[in-house]
Amino acid sequence: CLSSSMASRFMRLCFRNTRRIHLTYRVPLTMSKPIALHRAFSMPSKQDKANAKKVFDLIDKDGNGVIDPDEFQEFAKMPELYSKPKEAEKATSAAIRMAMRQVDQAQDSKISFDEFFEWWKGNVTVVGMPASIQENMKKLAQKK
Repeated sequence: CLSSSMASRFMRLCFRNTRRIHLTYRVPLTMSKPIALHRAFSMPSKQDKANAKKVFDLIDKDGNGVIDPDEFQEFAKMPELYSKPKEAEKATSAAIRMAMRQVDQAQDSKISFDEFFEWWKGNVTVVGMPASIQENMKKLAQKK
């Protein structure tokens, strides 16, 4: 662990030549709670959070504030999410269930907005689903 002054010097050095860094080292910036550096430097905008909320509400059909497995299954089959229309047909139920388990960090078979937003920001990698889904989710938010 680095002290606060060492962390400050480290951040200044990193930002001299780059706008965003991707590090997974944990540094106690406040000396009370360690955070991942890549999350500390990629704070989402209010517009980004609002767009994520639009898509979340679109998926949450019953409006109960969480995405259940059936809603996620229906969402994952939307052709708008895929770069090629045939990819939606190829999305198997098993791959979609696995994707839901990866997004559902609490493992309670429901995706909260916070869990969804972590996925939206790219902090959760979903194996088994095309990477284009995240980009196309953001395009979907612009349309709505």
